[in-house]
Amino acid sequence: MARKKQRTKGAQTGNTFPGLMVSDRVELKDVQLISCKCHQTPKAATGKKTYNINYSAKVETDKKKGHVVVLPEFYFEAFSEAETREPVILIDASFVLAYKINDFKGLTKRGFEQFANLNGIYNAWPYWRELVQNIIVRMGLPSLSIPVFRIAEAPKQKGVKQKEAKTKVKKKKMRKG
Repeated sequence: MARKKQRTKGAQTGNTFPGLMVSDRVELKDVQLISCKCHQTPKAATGKKTYNINYSAKVETDKKKGHVVVLPEFYFEAFSEAETREPVILIDASFVLAYKINDFKGLTKRGFEQFANLNGIYNAWPYWRELVQNIIVRMGLPSLSIPVFRIAEAPKQKGVKQKEAKTKVKKKKMRKG
């Protein structure tokens, strides 16, 4: 027997997080890697490293066809602890996530942007993790597993309007090479 999809409380009210209303209506149909670039310096194979991961997302909608397209971009930079000015490893990748949506009623541009910046990144993250792990090994470097994507609730402050971040940064240490 088919189970009825339950709607979240936030999606029903639509006041707190308009991205919830979008996520409640879409179905992921396809994920494609559309761009990938990598580079390492001769110093990449030696010593301990730290790394940064930055990401951003854009969204496009097509009401006539019932499509939502999210374009997440990911940037990986690893730095040698001995020399932190220039990265010793760079990996950049862009994906296309295609979603099907049947009803655009009541959805806003802000809701689609929130959806892209959270759900789009969350849905693409496993593909990004696998790509980084694969490329690092193919570069002849020790394997690296990017952590899972964690969703953290933004701190709430009375009377303060919070601005959404388009780019997030995570810093981690890589295993010894």
